[in-house]
Amino acid sequence: MNRIKHIAATGIGAALAIGCLGLFTTGCKKKETTPTNNGNNNGTPANNLLTYKNSQHPIFVGFLVGDGNDPAAGYNPANVPDSVDYVEFFAGRDTVQADWRTAQAKGTKIVACHFISDAYFDGSAKDPATKVAGYVNPPGFDQLHATSTSTYYHWAKDIYTKEIVNEKLDGIDLDIESGTFGGDVMRTAANGDSLMVAVAKYYGPKCTECTVMNSAGKKPVFFYDTDGSGGFESTMFGHHKDNYDYVLFQSYTTGSHYWNGKDTTSFTSLIATYGKDKLVFLVNGDSFIYPDGKEDQAGGDAKATADLVNFATYAKNNNCGGAGAYRMSRDYNHKPPFAASKNAIQIMNPAK
Repeated sequence: MNRIKHIAATGIGAALAIGCLGLFTTGCKKKETTPTNNGNNNGTPANNLLTYKNSQHPIFVGFLVGDGNDPAAGYNPANVPDSVDYVEFFAGRDTVQADWRTAQAKGTKIVACHFISDAYFDGSAKDPATKVAGYVNPPGFDQLHATSTSTYYHWAKDIYTKEIVNEKLDGIDLDIESGTFGGDVMRTAANGDSLMVAVAKYYGPKCTECTVMNSAGKKPVFFYDTDGSGGFESTMFGHHKDNYDYVLFQSYTTGSHYWNGKDTTSFTSLIATYGKDKLVFLVNGDSFIYPDGKEDQAGGDAKATADLVNFATYAKNNNCGGAGAYRMSRDYNHKPPFAASKNAIQIMNPAK
């Protein structure tokens, strides 16, 4: 998987995912009466932005990665274009919470991305609940190895408490790929399903324990983030599709990637699997240029930039969920900063 290989090569990264407005049980379909993106520039009056963010429209989702390979200003959520819907913290984050609040005040919602392997099963040696005085696991319970009947409610609640209640973020992204299983979550359908059920109790349109609403007064969002690795990882969407707000598909054509599609002509099969209302197409921002103009892959910047244009156009014309970029933070290196992202938003939701 592109993200796993990148982390192995460069260390911990941070990413943000920008995405959906406050529409969770239905797809983001643009109507003729949809408010415009207000010019897609910083400095737009907050009331206009909030009206736009809470309207029906194709969303833009972006990941901001703070691994030292992008300018700090690029992964600061306060600096992203006003019309970005969601930013996503991935394996790290901007540490100044005042920056988060600045972005949220403009209706940009902040989601934290987690690998499936981040989770621990209930009663695991990693489970903080087992450290509380008086906690006792059942006789013979193995604290070191998950089983097909393991549950993950404690982890889901702990992450919800930390990120939604205490940090006041707006949702969770679970990175669902063959390479993200591990640790206390075995790569089996039973364990994957059990984790999805636990997380859906605290996140998504059908959460029942989500007593704290996000910055827009909505339930914390639940993003299904995948590269289509095949097997039961893909079918997990069908089993729990009503629990997810959006599907973020890593439709990368540059850099390291799993997906073997070449362009928007390959989206038909994705729509057949995931539907179109919730489907958000991501490009690989690893391929965007560095501050000095260099690239990881010759021609990668031009290809990823063109892909974002094409994906945004496709999303708009076919009433899909939207478009976005992994490592949007590197788009900061374009002139003007975030030029590719702004252009995609303008395509999907033109300013008038």
